[in-house]
Parts: sequence; structure tokens; C-alpha cells
Amino acid sequence: MYFLLVRRRVNGLAVPSDQLRKNQSLRAGIHIGDHHSEPLGRVATQAWVFNPTRGPDIVPRLHDAKVNGMAQLGMNINGVEDIDGVRYAQSWWCRKE
Repeated sequence: MYFLLVRRRVNGLAVPSDQLRKNQSLRAGIHIGDHHSEPLGRVATQAWVFNPTRGPDIVPRLHDAKVNGMAQLGMNINGVEDIDGVRYAQSWWCRKE
């Protein structure tokens, strides 16, 4: 399913609410599933943006992902992203396109 995705954190720090709407959203096909997580060394629920090429993830995937809110026009997914070996809290605001 395609959504307009806005990442709500930068290096684990929350983006202020007044700036969120100004941030450019990414039109993305969101996938969620249980797979082996390299950074966590175990199976974990992951959320990622579908990439039709065999290249790297478009945005860092969320490990231990959880949909923590959902309504008619979108959802919020929380998790942990791994950037250069450092894990940061991250939240995706996924709005209906």
C-alpha cells in the first residue's frame, strides 16, 4: 500500500510539530514483516520502503517496528533504525496519499 511517509525523528531527536508538515514526504510502498534483523541479531518485526531495484534501502528500515496508531487517513509506525552501526529511535508518519 502506498503512503506519504514523513520521518518524525533525526538521529533519535523528535522533529518539532510545526516543522513536520513542512518536511517533504516520500511516496512509498510500506512493507511490514518478521525477518532476521542483522543489527539486532535475531528475528524482529521490520518495516521498510519497497525498493523495486536490488539496491540498498531507500530510508533505513525500522527494526522492532510497531504500528502504534491508525485511523482512516494513515498510521504511525515506531521502531529503531540503524545508521552506521548506531541505533536511533524513529517514527514514521504514514498518510494516505
